Amino acid sequence: MKLPPSYTPLAAYVAPARERSEPWRLGAGMALILMLALTMATAFGALLGALLPPTTYTAYIEATSAGPGEILFLLFGSVFLLVPTLVCVDILHGRRPVTLLGRPGLAWWQGRRVVVALGLLYLALWVLPPWDGGSLQSGLDTRRWITLLPLGLLGVLLQVTTEEAIFRGYLLQQLAARFSHPAIWMVAPSVLFGALHHDPALGANSVWIMASATLFGILASDLTARSGSLGPAIALHFVNNAIAFLLIAAQEEIGALALYLWPIDMSDPAQMRSTLLIDTAAQLCGWLAARVALRR
Repeated sequence: MKLPPSYTPLAAYVAPARERSEPWRLGAGMALILMLALTMATAFGALLGALLPPTTYTAYIEATSAGPGEILFLLFGSVFLLVPTLVCVDILHGRRPVTLLGRPGLAWWQGRRVVVALGLLYLALWVLPPWDGGSLQSGLDTRRWITLLPLGLLGVLLQVTTEEAIFRGYLLQQLAARFSHPAIWMVAPSVLFGALHHDPALGANSVWIMASATLFGILASDLTARSGSLGPAIALHFVNNAIAFLLIAAQEEIGALALYLWPIDMSDPAQMRSTLLIDTAAQLCGWLAARVALRR
């Protein structure tokens, strides 16, 4: 299938993956990533259990609510998936892990432009009507929030870089190196990305969360194909998750690091629909802003 001219940079981005793009390698790679990730996480858990006092370790494991420490652990725990992905690319596909990023200088330049554009966009959305912030509740104490913000930003950056390296890096590159149709290299990884956002606690509403995540994956894949690097996708994901984890959290379960909480009953279909409409509109606006930034 002939791709549109706007996707011309995709060819250079997937070029390092072409030599060893057999489907069996991709399947073996995903299995290797999962196996190494489980091994690392299990080993770390055993080390934690050996170092912490038994009562402290038991209380941590059985905790029913997450505090700032637990959210930071969740974010930095992404390294258990990032390291296996880098190892897999090196060992199984015989290419440098940095090729997941594209040209590093280009990725950095494009990522910075997108972050600035999104910052200006969301600042405008914050101050312009009809949004007035009146429904927000206070979250983390301001002084403590400022103290933890650098760690939170670093954790979010690690988390989104990991997810982008897997879905818009490894999966997209290996599939695009073998198949030209966007339904395979753009849509399929995005559907998998969305499926991993399934939350059984939300019941039937979980499908809308998965649909929203799938849409995000498609938009991030589009930016990757247009830019020829992972920089814009990481930037889009970083700004999106930084807001969700550190500024305005819509779920208390992930809101321990957030300055504000947006009280939403995620199991309420009416509230879920309105929230996802806002989220989808913000995603599309962010995607358009990123495209404008990349054209300049």
